[in-house]
Amino acid sequence: MGLREYCKAFIGLTLLLSPIAVGQTEWQQPETAWLQEVMPGAQEFVAAASGPPLYLAFGAAGDGDPPLIGYVFATPALPPEEAGFSGPIDVLLGMDLDGRLTGVKVLFYRESYKHVRGDFIGESDFPAQFIGKRVEDEFRIGQDIDGMARATISSWAMARGIRNAARRVAQAYLPDSDFAVSSSADAEALQWLQARDWDALEASGFVREFAVPLSNGTIRIAVAYMGHYRLGEMLIGSTDYSNADRSASSLVEDGHMLLLALDGNTERLQQARLAAMQDGVIYPHRGERVVFAGTAREGKIAGQARMAIAYFIDAAVDIERPFAVLYDTSPVAGEFSDYVGIDYRLPAAMRGLLGDPLRTDTEDDLGQREEWEITTWSDLAPALGLLAILLLVLNRKRLMGLGTE
Repeated sequence: MGLREYCKAFIGLTLLLSPIAVGQTEWQQPETAWLQEVMPGAQEFVAAASGPPLYLAFGAAGDGDPPLIGYVFATPALPPEEAGFSGPIDVLLGMDLDGRLTGVKVLFYRESYKHVRGDFIGESDFPAQFIGKRVEDEFRIGQDIDGMARATISSWAMARGIRNAARRVAQAYLPDSDFAVSSSADAEALQWLQARDWDALEASGFVREFAVPLSNGTIRIAVAYMGHYRLGEMLIGSTDYSNADRSASSLVEDGHMLLLALDGNTERLQQARLAAMQDGVIYPHRGERVVFAGTAREGKIAGQARMAIAYFIDAAVDIERPFAVLYDTSPVAGEFSDYVGIDYRLPAAMRGLLGDPLRTDTEDDLGQREEWEITTWSDLAPALGLLAILLLVLNRKRLMGLGTE
């Protein structure tokens, strides 16, 4: 290839890539029309001097200064971004002072099938669903947001990117909002978690482990509550938690997310043998309530297990009270005539993640928690037999009298 051909190739490549480069940076200098599109009623936009990068939106001036009515921001300015099928989806958002989204505009995305389907996001009704959503909403595909047909990954990524960006802005600029107040309580609990390694979490009772004996080995299962996105990111890493949460969003309608860290003969695990129990009632595994959550490479779990799964126990279980996680060892899966497991209770320091005020008493301080080990029915059989004999002896005369009537 001669110099002329090299020049042609370089120019062609430049023309091919330049729209992408421009598209990926246009959120840094949004047009005024875009700002007004996502924040209707605003008359002026001023770049924030500090905090997360965004624009302050002001309404019409009356007798005094123009009132602040909300904020405009772009998802790429508030990382980490969630990746769609072929990369991040850049979105411009408006949010009022009540933490309610006022507008959504897709600025740029690059999907491998966009060339076939065209602007399938912008031309759909999907972005409009976010208008009016509050920052504390879940933004879960299939629950409070309808996904785009044949674009599950992109739907989830855009919804999660919008939610995360809006929550970051609310924490910084809306300190009195319900979400920001709740997040302050969350922060204390998360700091408690951040300060402890896996061994310390086991000592505190936040992580509890039990063994499942098999004919050809043992499965070791460590249990931990993982029903908060920041908690999940700390435990298994942001990438694995994001992937697990995305998978669960299309499979699981309700329930409380637990982390099950698996070691030993993990390939012998049978989902149908999992269950939760509370107040003597067993809630067996049903449907698709187990999601792969990575190979324990990042987060607190790193080096502590071979793999992780997210297990969604029944929503009927009161997560604020003690409950148990069981593994059925009966001959037939699902009978639960024999089982092993562990009792679990969220430590007091972590209950802020459930919306409860952080307790200051020492009921669950390190070294003072109760040990409640699950026993099997076969373990209880001798004691039950002795109790039956004792009852017969104590009621012998009464039973004999009944027999002569």
